[in-house]
Formats: sequence, C-alpha cells, structure tokens
Amino acid sequence: MKILIRFFILFAAVSAPFIAYGARPVVLEDLPGFDRPVSAAFSPDGKSLFVVNRSRGEVGARRDAGSITKFSVSEGPVFKLASKRFVVGLTAPSDIDFLPVDLAGVAPAGSLILVSGTPLIETEDGRMIKDASADFIGLSLYDPTTGKLIKKVDLGPASDVKLKGENPLVSPNSITIDKSGSVYIGDTGIGGNLFKKRIKAQPVIYRISSIGLIDMFTGKSPMDVEVMKISSIPGDISYQSADDSVFFVANHIQGATKGAVFKVARSDFHNVMKIQTVVRELTALSSMRLTPGGKVLLATNKGELIVPRGRKASRLIRFKPEMTFSTPGKFAMLPEPGGAFIIAVPEETGSAGAGKGQRVRIVRVPSKF
Repeated sequence: MKILIRFFILFAAVSAPFIAYGARPVVLEDLPGFDRPVSAAFSPDGKSLFVVNRSRGEVGARRDAGSITKFSVSEGPVFKLASKRFVVGLTAPSDIDFLPVDLAGVAPAGSLILVSGTPLIETEDGRMIKDASADFIGLSLYDPTTGKLIKKVDLGPASDVKLKGENPLVSPNSITIDKSGSVYIGDTGIGGNLFKKRIKAQPVIYRISSIGLIDMFTGKSPMDVEVMKISSIPGDISYQSADDSVFFVANHIQGATKGAVFKVARSDFHNVMKIQTVVRELTALSSMRLTPGGKVLLATNKGELIVPRGRKASRLIRFKPEMTFSTPGKFAMLPEPGGAFIIAVPEETGSAGAGKGQRVRIVRVPSKF
C-alpha cells in the first residue's frame, strides 16, 4: 500500500506541470523559408494563410525582391505550402487585408489588397537610393486564388492620382478594412527627404471609402478621403467588427521608445478628440489583435505577447517552455471552437543570425490564458 501511495504522489508531482501546460500557449509548428516576413493574414474563410516577405539589404528594401507566400490551411490546423512565391516582384510590401465588399467594375469581394512602397530603397551596390520619386508607393489588388494582379494605383509623390490635401503616401506600413469597405492606411512619413520635392515627415492614418477606392483604381483622384495626423509612428492598424472601431499601435520615438494602443469608433474617425487610449507607456510594440474573448493581445518588439491591464500596465503571456519571438511582425489570428485561437507570427530577423531562421511560428492560445 505504501508503495502505491508513493507512486501516486510521484505521478501527481510529475503530472502537475503537464496539467498546467494546457493553460499556456503552445508552439504547434514553425513554417520556414521566408525572406524578412513582416505580416501574415488568414483568408476570410480561414482556409489560406498569406505571408508578406519584405526583402531587405543592409540599408534599405531591395527593389522588386519582395513577395507573398501562400499556404493552404486544413483542420488541425495543418499548413501546406501552396506557393512560396505566390506574388513576386514587389518593392517594400508591408501589409495585406481582404475586401469585404465588391468594388464595382474593379474587383470582387474577397480580393487581396496590399500596401507597399518606401523611399528607403537599397541600390545594387548596397547604398541608399538618392531619389525614390519614380518608385511605386501605393495599393495593389490581387486574386487570392491565382495571385494574378487585378489593379494597382500609385499614391506616391510623383503619382497623377492625388490623395485629399497635400499628403501622398511616403512610407506606408499597415492596412486594415472595415465592414463598409473603407481602407485605413498607416504611414510613418519616414524618408520624405529622399524625394525630388522633399516632404516633411508626418505620421498619418488615411481612411479611403469604397467609393474612393473605385475612383483611385480607375485613375481618378478620390474625394472621399480623410486624414488623421498623429504624433507617434503607427505600427499596426486593426479594424474590429465587434467593437466597430479601429485600433492602432503607435510608438513614441523621442527618448526611450514607448508603445501605446489607441482606438477610435468608425463613426468618429474624423474627430481626433474621440480617440481613446487603451494603454500607453509600454515597451515598444509591433502589432495587435483582439481575441475572440475581447482581450487586446499585443506583440512587443522584444518578442513577448502581452495583454493590457489598465492604461499603464500589462500582463506577460508565458509559454511552456519559456520562449520569445524573434522580431515579430504583424500576426494573424484564426479562431477555433470553444474560444481557443491560432496565431501565425512572422519572425522577421530569424533566430539563427542575419538572414537565417526566418519563419512563421504557429501557436495555439487557449481560451483562458
């Protein structure tokens, strides 16, 4: 009997960590073979995963070397490479989303929309280009099944299509779309001094309505455009239908970098006074998503996952075994039955040194974490 009791105690001691294991996120799989992956997005039906590769050199983006990779996703989840180079020939691609509505005469609902471009481009001999005025900075639409280009529109300083006011795209790094089909673009404004006509750096968020998108993609300067000037560098934008609000991550870069998350109701976008602070004075942040349970989940530049607690505090999400991500980009989220969810986190710099180990980590996060 004593032997049985001792065995039970030993078994319980060994099993306890395993029982707690399910309460923490678990890395399911590492998808390898990327070239500076900066953003990931699941298709609206959850059956595909798209990853944006922003190929870079030592000082800037490599011209025409960026791409989009596509995976099929089946129950499990099981990820199978559909096309490593689904879309190619891109310069500084940044972020993607999917049209929720038809753009009459332009593209059907479900089309993939990409924002790309930067003045910070590297020449073949490894130097920063001196004038990026002629390079594409704008939006492109693709067929999510074939990867075929549907339409593109240049919105940079040299473009014939002008956004409302004197605010061309300079260095866009994030995009999201609300339920009405309005597109929101975060622009850091960095590098405006590299154009023929210098542009003063001004971080902004643009909102372009679906009507404005149709105008742009048919060669007209859109009238239905709103511009929100902000004081910090936008890092990620995410429209959340449950809240009918646009959340955006911003980093203050004067002094020690501090991260913050703000939100504004879709109906109040034009009113800067209506912006709400979700959390501020955190470590530098890279991306965010709202979980199925309504929590704000943040990825930090240090590679941690955190959940805000109040306006100036956060809770670290721990893994077992402990781990952090290597320069996480904009991660994608796929809900599962019961409240758990999958996140696909691109790791831009890799864990094995420069240019090596770049991957997308597939993680299951339990409903209670």
